Amino acid sequence: MSQLSLVASAMSSILDIPVKTYDECIANGYTISPEQILDLNFIHNNSLMYVRNEVNEVEDTFLTFTTSNLIQIFVINLSGDSQAIFVDPHNTVLELKYIIQDKLEYDIKLIRLEFANRRLEDHRTLRSYNIQQGDNVHISLRLLGGNFNIDTCAIKNYCIITEDFLDPEYDYDFTNLKDSGKKHYRGKRVLYRRPYGWMRIALNVSKKYGHDDKWLGCVGDSPYEWPVSYHGTKQECFNPIADEGYRLDKGKYFAYGKGIYSTPIIEIAEGYAKEFEHNGISYKAVFQNRVNPVGIKKHKGGDYWVTPNEKDIRPYGLCVKNNIQTIVLQDRY
Repeated sequence: MSQLSLVASAMSSILDIPVKTYDECIANGYTISPEQILDLNFIHNNSLMYVRNEVNEVEDTFLTFTTSNLIQIFVINLSGDSQAIFVDPHNTVLELKYIIQDKLEYDIKLIRLEFANRRLEDHRTLRSYNIQQGDNVHISLRLLGGNFNIDTCAIKNYCIITEDFLDPEYDYDFTNLKDSGKKHYRGKRVLYRRPYGWMRIALNVSKKYGHDDKWLGCVGDSPYEWPVSYHGTKQECFNPIADEGYRLDKGKYFAYGKGIYSTPIIEIAEGYAKEFEHNGISYKAVFQNRVNPVGIKKHKGGDYWVTPNEKDIRPYGLCVKNNIQTIVLQDRY
């Protein structure tokens, strides 16, 4: 039985864009553009958040200025309206995006900023672009993925998911399975903590990564296999795993460096899982990934992994669990 409609509901919540199945569009007479069809490139680029600022300690989340340094700039939104915002010229473009997300409720993964007809790069400071008091910064939508075009989806107000987004041959239902104590391994004897209590819906990785799938092996001691990790799907956090992972107390961060943060323990990732509804039932969603063992940085006793190169982490499954099942499991133990 196809899980496509369930995945469509999950992706609607994760991406904050309505996602419709292809059959639903046909049945309701909706127009279909190839640029609306969701692909794995977009998922990889926008659901595995990359921590780019390497800092030792940052106060007040992302705002590191004193009031004497503030200037007022104007952010022009997609409708052409302006919003006055106070910033420090030493803030990065990424930090400005988070201010915009907080004040204007834009998803920072789906926008880019422009000043003087120039696209702004996340890691650079506002001062480096000579942004001064009273200047205008414009919001536009990002163009990401292969043929997928977020601008087209925004205009149409939905994107489309097709059957070949999934690879049902490799679905695995862990919902009613329990940890018996048997150890499982992926990669060169790296412990694989199976997602007990979850349904793993396989993504069609061959369209993105080709048919050389040794990295997806399940032998357990192969030098070609990559170990398994999990990544939360909430958009609200700077990085769904790392945000709380290195917050030792409110307003202070001790970063583990640049990269994509994930965890080999799905119970940790569940704390950052996006909740969504499907057919009146509430679910949680977590991405299951394979991670290139070369270059992994492990922290907090190996509970948190940092992958510096975003090409070295590959989502290959979406794990979902309904909240009724969660309550039952909590009552049982």
